[in-house]
Amino acid sequence: MESKDFVTSFHAKLHQLWADSELCDVQLCVEEMVIPAHRIILAALSPYFKAMFCSHLNERQEFQIRIQGLNAQAVKAVVQFAYTADLCLSEETVQSVMQTASMMQISAIEKLCCTFLLEHMYPENCLGIRDFAHVMGCFELKEAADKYCEDHFFDVSQSEEFFQLNVDEVIGLISRDGLRVAKEEEVYAAVMRWVEFDPERSKQDIVRIMEHVRLPLVQWDFLTKKISRDELFVSNEECRNYLQQARAFQASSYHPDLINFAFNEAVPRSHPRAFFSAADRLYSIGGESSSREILSSFESFSPYTNEAKELPPLPEAKRSLGVAILDKIIYAFGGASGFQGSRTVHAFDIDKQEWQVKSPMCEVRSSLVAAVACGNILALGGHGENSVLTSAEKYNVEFNSWTFIPELLEPRSMAAVVVIESSLYLCGGYNGLEDLRSCHVLDTKIWQWSVCPSMNERRSMHGAAVLDGNIYVAGGLGHNTCLSSAEVFHVSTQQWTVVQALPGARRGFGLTVIGDTLYAAGGHDGTSVQGSILKYNKSTGDWASIGHLITKRGRFGLL
Repeated sequence: MESKDFVTSFHAKLHQLWADSELCDVQLCVEEMVIPAHRIILAALSPYFKAMFCSHLNERQEFQIRIQGLNAQAVKAVVQFAYTADLCLSEETVQSVMQTASMMQISAIEKLCCTFLLEHMYPENCLGIRDFAHVMGCFELKEAADKYCEDHFFDVSQSEEFFQLNVDEVIGLISRDGLRVAKEEEVYAAVMRWVEFDPERSKQDIVRIMEHVRLPLVQWDFLTKKISRDELFVSNEECRNYLQQARAFQASSYHPDLINFAFNEAVPRSHPRAFFSAADRLYSIGGESSSREILSSFESFSPYTNEAKELPPLPEAKRSLGVAILDKIIYAFGGASGFQGSRTVHAFDIDKQEWQVKSPMCEVRSSLVAAVACGNILALGGHGENSVLTSAEKYNVEFNSWTFIPELLEPRSMAAVVVIESSLYLCGGYNGLEDLRSCHVLDTKIWQWSVCPSMNERRSMHGAAVLDGNIYVAGGLGHNTCLSSAEVFHVSTQQWTVVQALPGARRGFGLTVIGDTLYAAGGHDGTSVQGSILKYNKSTGDWASIGHLITKRGRFGLL
């Protein structure tokens, strides 16, 4: 018998002895439950029990030992773990098991409980997990829960736990630069939901919270037509002062002579949050027109005002390019100017409204995919000088340099990519012979590729985006047919399901998310290039047209 088999068999025999109450020399009395056990097993499991049984305490000789202040089921789960190495946990029991393990100094169980809580963290419970981790002194779990609260603020702010926060806890959350919100209006709405949940809360508390809402950064129309009419700002003088400061700050960009005390007071609240970037607008770059002209034009569209705006053109006309945004800088790289592929990289500073040239990529790439992960910009696959590529590379913004990263598992161009936390999902594409269903995932912590479930349909030149933690793909080209179908990958279950199709077929179009809403723009329907911009209603599954691109375009970059 191999040693591994022996250990398994030995554990099974120990478990059977315990289950049959054979040779048990101690009983733990917890609440109304009596749990038989063997002293030697408990002493080996826990320093708490070792001290109890290997000292001169009375419990050393007693057959029945009463344990106060612990949950009986939790203690039973801990004792069972000693005999089986299996820990039975649920969302209802995990905290009491972890408290029991902490008191008994069983670090292995504490780690398993922390892992369970991390894997079962949701917007509805993350604040509670954060507070529990703080009490337990589990700082890694607290840090992870804190980060989760920031990353899922929109959903967290609608939970019962958020409404129960006290004023200092609300301030501690909304004052963070790392809050992942598309626009400051989301923070304002969250605060107002907190206020409305308990209108009897102190007016002074509300004023303290409102000081940390960055009103100078909300849209002018929202500021003047919505906030200024809210009862809080009508009736409360201090809140009206915050409103006036925000208006003065925004007006100063058009009328510098208006700079006054209110402007200066607003400046500390005008610092953008880390994830604002350009998240309140759609950006369309390059591509090809209805007449197959390769474009350098660049435009933005606000889904909140339905306003389209021309921006300074890309210095070089390109189609099938990669685009990414990081720290309010839009990067456009690779692509093709006719039949010639490109390595060039240009960066657009949103604040300065100007383009700059950056270091070129290591390889020529057109029909590539681009993503941002771990603070780096990634360029993956695409068509090189002679063939479809398996190579991939990353751009270090600080050093303005490109380096190769592990190759794709198979060559592909015209694919789609999304990033969820540290995992990059590469979906579909074209390998030089056929359109693909396959999907691969790159763990950017260890830079290792693995296979994940394939899509229902073969797709290239399709769109992909992340909504509510799930991956939506739509449209594209499959078997030389332009597609309208759409499907979603549920990361938690690792399954693809079909969802409502686009209103019409689209390939070479853009799919992106702003806030909690999915948008599609441009593309080719198999007959002509389109310019409509569509909005997805996740409640009904319907798509609705909300506007048009200034220039109809396909095979372009969309952010």
